[in-house]
Order: sequence, then C-alpha cells, then structure tokens
Amino acid sequence: MTVSNYAEYLAAQGESVAKLGGVYWMRYHGALIPANAMPVYPEIAEDDANALLRRSSSLFVRYTKRTTNTHAQWWYMVCRQYRVGDTSANTRSKIHRGLRRLTITKTTAAWLAHNGYECHVESYERYKNAKPQSRREFEKFILSLAGHSIFDLWICRKQLKLVGYVICLHENDGIFMHTIDLTPEGLHDYAAYAMLHHLLEYYVNGLLLPVTNGSRSISHETEMQDFLQKFNFQREYAELHVVYRPVVKVLVNMLYPLRKVLRMLDWVPQMRNICAVLFQEEITRTQYREIS
Repeated sequence: MTVSNYAEYLAAQGESVAKLGGVYWMRYHGALIPANAMPVYPEIAEDDANALLRRSSSLFVRYTKRTTNTHAQWWYMVCRQYRVGDTSANTRSKIHRGLRRLTITKTTAAWLAHNGYECHVESYERYKNAKPQSRREFEKFILSLAGHSIFDLWICRKQLKLVGYVICLHENDGIFMHTIDLTPEGLHDYAAYAMLHHLLEYYVNGLLLPVTNGSRSISHETEMQDFLQKFNFQREYAELHVVYRPVVKVLVNMLYPLRKVLRMLDWVPQMRNICAVLFQEEITRTQYREIS
C-alpha cells in the first residue's frame, strides 16, 4: 500500500498515531509530537492534550505556537530561498570541491538496504553517545521506505564507494531531512557541502519547496544548525508548550532545581534523557531571552 503522508507510513509500520487539533501525532522518545514534515502550530486545549495522554503510553505532549519574537528560545530551521551566490566565498569553494570529488544521485530502498550498512556504521564514528543500528534493524528500516513516494533517498559516492546518504521526507508543503549519514571520509571531501547544495537546488529552486531539518535539539548540542545557516537556513521562532502526564509533572518539578547538578551525570544514558526533559522545561519557563 502506498501512503500519502508520514502519519500513514507510521501507521503502516505498526506505530501508534493519533489525531488532535487537525494534526496527526506520533511517539518520539516517550513524547507525542506532530507527525509532519514541516513545522505546524496546532491550537489544542490542555484538557484535550491530557485526554490524548491518557489514551497513550507517552510521558508528555509537545507542541508549538507561532511567534514573530526573535528572542524566543525555540525555533525550527527552514530554508525557503537559496542562491549559491549568496553564500560565503569559503562555502562556495567547499561546495565546488565536494561536487568535483563526489557524485550525488537518487537511489532505491533496495539498493541502499543492500549497500548502505557500512556507511551507516562509519558515520557513527564521530558520535560519542550514540551507536549505529544492527544490520537487521538498518535493512528493515530502509526497506520499509520502498514504494512510498513521500521518501527520496539520495546517495553520495566517491568513485564507487558510498560515503553518505540522506533520506528526505517529501510531503506537499515541504521537505524534512529525516536521516543524514556521512562518513568521516565523506566529510573530509566536503560531502556535507555538496549534498546540501544539491538538495537545495533540487527542492527549493527546482520544486519551490522549503527544506527543514526540524527544531532545536533538547538532547545535545549540535553544530548542524550553525552549518545550515551558511546555506540561508533561517530560524523560524515558536513558543514551546508541553503538557505532562501528572506523575511526570511532579517529577519534573522535583528535579528541576537540581538540573545543573544532574547535567554533570549526562554521560549516563538514562540521566541524559532526564536532562533533556529538564532542559525542555527550562525553555518553557524562560520562553524568551531577556533583551540586553
């Protein structure tokens, strides 16, 4: 069965999907968040959010409301216009070097499932607190994308060697860069620059569709969003709202004053998750930066 949106894909994979406020919701690391490629800003009442929590096993519902306040501490990274001539001379040089050394093409799920696992494993060499999927998990996920037009699979090769791939979720209103795996060798040859330039030329300039890599991360610091700004990705600001399950709210209130101490233990996987929730809570409590 071919699906027409991400929510249908998740449901077809046996994932729990709910609908509230005209938006489909999915489970993500214990939370319920909108299942959309592009940012959405649902209007939902707290009572409805609590009812949704009671019907699920999630810990909290997270959603956003649109704001034009550029001092907000929550944002999505979106590129709506792209001209390579507007990038810096250094960025253009790296794009051109990457395009000379590498080949970027679309591929099929079957090809990537068969040929992509070593690339997936190598791409995790630069991560401290993450590990790659097993070969079985990797192949199962990639093959689940087969036949669904909402997914575009792009590969980056140095001669015949696969050094990176990007999976894009393609819905009517935009493109979400769902998965990005680039090996250290690929990064050395400017695969990130070449791949991103190619995607923006294809989607933003060719199909007139915006491209996003999602919202600010609560789980770790990332240099990715600084990198995206080199390509005219802009912060689109939003107000962050979280509705907790009652027992979770009690725990968050108890641990919140200890958040700075707990961060020193974030090398422990379980503690890292707790610190992420407390950082999220800190954003909601101090929604806007003070203007100096």
